[in-house]
Amino acid sequence: MHPAIVEERFRAGTDRLRGWGIGLLGLAVLLWGYAAWQLFTPYEVHYGKYGKADCTAPAFADRDDVYVDRDADARHCAAARDWPRPVTALVLAVPLATAGGALLATGLAGDRLRRRESELERARS
Repeated sequence: MHPAIVEERFRAGTDRLRGWGIGLLGLAVLLWGYAAWQLFTPYEVHYGKYGKADCTAPAFADRDDVYVDRDADARHCAAARDWPRPVTALVLAVPLATAGGALLATGLAGDRLRRRESELERARS
């Protein structure tokens, strides 16, 4: 096989690895952003025919209010936006970030090693 074909295949492989790595890291960043939005932004809940409650962010909410029977707003707030969704997003983001980082590092290292090898060949000539 011609050396130029081998070189082109190697570069295409490292470009593909870098692309997948960047894509997976981007997806992980989106999941982290979603989890942060779910945990740290205040929101509004509509319940019943005319019921409406302004809710604090779950990360800053006072959990004792949920268990007091007279405060229906706190119960509706806790039911509307609670911990499982952001935690699920974070759990999904961890393996995506790990795989994305590994693929990106592999692609960058392969490209860097190939450039070093070509520089050594030019130096020997």
